[in-house]
Amino acid sequence: MTMRMLISIAIVCAAATAYADDPWEQGVSKENQTKANALFAEGNQLFAQQAHGPALEKYKTAVALWDHPKIRYNIAVVEIRLDRYLEAVDDLEAALRFGQSPFSAEEYQRALDYQKLVSGRVGSIEIECGEPNAQILLDGKPWFKGPGKQKTRVLTGEHALVVEKKDYMTFARRLVVLGAKTASEKIALVPVESVVKLEYATPRWVPWTVFSAGAGIAAGGLGFWLSARQQMTEFEQQFARDCPNGCPADLPDNQALRDKRNDAELNGKIGVTAMIAGGVVAVGGAVWTILNRPRRVMPTMEVSPVEGGATAAIGWHF
Repeated sequence: MTMRMLISIAIVCAAATAYADDPWEQGVSKENQTKANALFAEGNQLFAQQAHGPALEKYKTAVALWDHPKIRYNIAVVEIRLDRYLEAVDDLEAALRFGQSPFSAEEYQRALDYQKLVSGRVGSIEIECGEPNAQILLDGKPWFKGPGKQKTRVLTGEHALVVEKKDYMTFARRLVVLGAKTASEKIALVPVESVVKLEYATPRWVPWTVFSAGAGIAAGGLGFWLSARQQMTEFEQQFARDCPNGCPADLPDNQALRDKRNDAELNGKIGVTAMIAGGVVAVGGAVWTILNRPRRVMPTMEVSPVEGGATAAIGWHF
């Protein structure tokens, strides 16, 4: 028998007579019971006319006056007819909270059948998050703030869970909820800075090596230049001793003196050239180091729903 067929014949036509020892009667005045029964009867008439929305309003007004199990049961039946299964689960539980009373054996069995049918369309999600001020959202709507643990009923199928907190990685997952089952998740947020990687276009050691090499060449050139100055000073001192009255410019008669002067001039040229070349390379390395700025690489998570939860694969993007 289908659910629609069950619904069409399952409405209870009258609330049971209350007795002093009936738990659902305690604290309810006779006046309220009478009003509730009248509204209950009106709801049944509307239901028979397929006016489910108005019938539900009558039943809810009645149950506000008298929370009778049979009124609760009829509310659940209408809610099932309107595909409002989450509400129907709660109302069926309320209707059956005293067991078979006040239903007949047939009515009670029918209520149990409804409960079994509805439970196949409803499950639960239970989330625990110990992070203070974390905002937990379920299917795009705010649910609760951490720290805490909450459980809620949901329809079966996929549901989107998101947990957000400033300066923390956003936790996002799709959960698959099965009928009468609970999908549980314990959330542990991760600070952004602990997972962000710095990625360079060029390995950091390359521009630094270029800079260091240029600085080394320039330093070597400075050494040559200082050595050349020392050699030139020695040449001038020796020239003053050997040629007190002057010597030919090319020093044809003093090979040692001429070699000293040539060595000083050559080393000076080498030193200047090395300093210029090394300086250019060092400046280029320094500029390269500055331009080689790091890029923040953030992790990404791909979530695949599975029964009772989800699996995730982590990658990186910038």
